[in-house]
Amino acid sequence: MTSSADVPSGRSTAGAGVLSAKDRRRARISDTAMMLFAERGFDGVSIAEIAEAAGVSKMTVTNHFPLKEDLVFDEFDGDVRRITEALDGASSLAEVVDAIERYCVERESSGGTARVLATANPGAWHGFATLVLGSRALTLRVHSHYLDVRDAVAAALPQGLPSHQADVAAWMLAEAVHLVDWWPYDQVAVGASAQAIREGRPGVRAHAFAALRGGLTGRG
Repeated sequence: MTSSADVPSGRSTAGAGVLSAKDRRRARISDTAMMLFAERGFDGVSIAEIAEAAGVSKMTVTNHFPLKEDLVFDEFDGDVRRITEALDGASSLAEVVDAIERYCVERESSGGTARVLATANPGAWHGFATLVLGSRALTLRVHSHYLDVRDAVAAALPQGLPSHQADVAAWMLAEAVHLVDWWPYDQVAVGASAQAIREGRPGVRAHAFAALRGGLTGRG
């Protein structure tokens, strides 16, 4: 599935080229797990049941997905890598903020959440978000992801910032991404439609980063 609290990127292999046997097996396990989660909820399905339904051993499942939560959020590592790449070469705090916002802007049109919100099935995002919101383990996994985001941002900050300023900047940047990512889940909780969520995301992101610039760089 997806990333940075983004939603699953979709598991279709169309146009993806020829997959290896390992990748096909991984996709089968993931698809099987999501089908079972959709039927019974995340907490109602065990790794052993996923393995049996997918026709593999329990060890095979855990080799591909060390944590059960990884079956839902298997792109988090990729998100951190993309953030690190986006920050490469940033020489000032202002450039770091700009780079993080560009990362968020890109995901509004091409990230996993965007793809699910744009699907012909209007219940796709609602179903995924409800799955996450209904499980404490999944909700905590989303929130804990931003500790990794913070660490990635901290490592990319320009040299020479006082330590207290660097700590605050890394936390604030990670929390801005967190806010933008979590907002669609909150909207499901209050009954918003996929269209309203899709249309509202750019405004939430723009407001968050305007406030961030004002606090970190003095730019509005």
